Amino acid sequence: MIHTAPSAHADEAGSRAETMARFLRDVPVPFTRVLSLWVGYRLRRDPRRPDAPHYLTPRQAHLLGLPPGTRVTRREGYLVPNLGDSVPRLAAITALVHQRALDLDEPRREELARGYTPLGVLLTEARRATHYATTTRPPGDPDLDDPLPDLPEDVPALWCQATLLSAGRPVALVRETVYRAAFTGRRPPDLSSHLTPAPPRLVS
Repeated sequence: MIHTAPSAHADEAGSRAETMARFLRDVPVPFTRVLSLWVGYRLRRDPRRPDAPHYLTPRQAHLLGLPPGTRVTRREGYLVPNLGDSVPRLAAITALVHQRALDLDEPRREELARGYTPLGVLLTEARRATHYATTTRPPGDPDLDDPLPDLPEDVPALWCQATLLSAGRPVALVRETVYRAAFTGRRPPDLSSHLTPAPPRLVS
């Protein structure tokens, strides 16, 4: 039996995280759909705490196209496999949601209030404008402070931030931390057909 060194597993997870980062930067679809495609099964949201009111800072307001001090909803939770109990956390998400701008019918508003359906699933036509997707921990995040704490088994591998748009209007500012567990399962699908070609390198 051949045993793979732990560093090899870490290198492979890092390579997969880089691929997902590039995909998120290039393809404007909601994060939940990308992660679900990657792992090969449906996801659900596990709330970390009840939704709470939040008043936008000037920078947050600029990114959402709203006046500073506008009241929005702060949602904090995790994305996990929709496969029952005792499942690993794949990602942590903090979102500042302008609920008045959401174009949701009554059943989807009720789903949003229950808190177990990801926003990217409820907004079927949503588009994502990624600010960054990086495998290096950002030095600080002025837009979404107080990130979700990581437990020992939650090893961060990818950090992202984006604005979510519905019908062309910004409706949420989101920050995602993807854990290594998302990159150590099955081999992900080939995403190369969705990616724009990298620019040619100049060699001197």
